[in-house]
Amino acid sequence: MNMPNKFITNLSDKDHTKLLECYQTSEKFRVRNRAHAILLSSESYPIDEIAAICGVHRTAVSRWLDRFNEFGVDGLADLPKEGRPPILTEQEQAQAVEIALTNPKFPHRQIGEIKRDTGKQISQYTLKRLIKKKTTSGNGSN
Repeated sequence: MNMPNKFITNLSDKDHTKLLECYQTSEKFRVRNRAHAILLSSESYPIDEIAAICGVHRTAVSRWLDRFNEFGVDGLADLPKEGRPPILTEQEQAQAVEIALTNPKFPHRQIGEIKRDTGKQISQYTLKRLIKKKTTSGNGSN
């Protein structure tokens, strides 16, 4: 069965240049992958071939093409995602990391001290993610 195809037609030079720049220099793989798909579509590659090249399902490629047609290059970025709000405030997160780093060998004590100081219960996994986030972002600013 022959599947219908969409193509990006009439790609302006400005958009082509922006897409090439996104494809070659974007820090985010997903943006690079989408830019590549749009460029391939503008060269009349069918959706199934683009999907195989990009390693995604054909419906994903179809959505990318639709978003590009509607929003242009800005449509390549991920939409903001909502998630659960953090348990601890920024100040409490910093305090939790400080507690964890002063007593690194006893995670159960760290969790207890954080609960005592903040009144909020967090898991060891949450604390581990906080430590990783704070220490890796802290190293870049030194």
